[in-house]
Amino acid sequence: MITIRKADRNDVPDIITLFENTVRSVNQKDYSAKQIDVWANAKNKDIWSENVKIQYFYLAEIDDQIVGFSSIDDTGYLDFMYVHKDFQRRGIAKALLEQIEQKASELRLLKIHSSVSITAQPFFKSRGFKTYDDEHKVLKDVAFINALMEKVLQ
Repeated sequence: MITIRKADRNDVPDIITLFENTVRSVNQKDYSAKQIDVWANAKNKDIWSENVKIQYFYLAEIDDQIVGFSSIDDTGYLDFMYVHKDFQRRGIAKALLEQIEQKASELRLLKIHSSVSITAQPFFKSRGFKTYDDEHKVLKDVAFINALMEKVLQ
């Protein structure tokens, strides 16, 4: 059974480990080795701690193990959606997105928007998100192209 709870700063080491392992395994089918290396090392502990502090940051757990995380800010920007490499396709991202949508509703937001990786685009499309543009970004001299996607809330 999946449980969802708010993250706190004590969860940051586990969040970092899940993030790095997920990027290095799940995303390798869509990105080069250089892109994966830059992406997996893009954020340090202080940045993660700040994100947990200032965003609505949720964890998915199964048997007290963190198996996914997601976050949204006050503007409706969905910043993170990651599921543990060993727990893919088990409804975890769906459960996290339902929590994100519930928080967006509580905040009376009209839409949720995100910069979505190639790997995650099929999931977001299946949940009603539409692409409205591409985002070209460069991290440590390595180029990435994400889809800017949004979902209008009912």
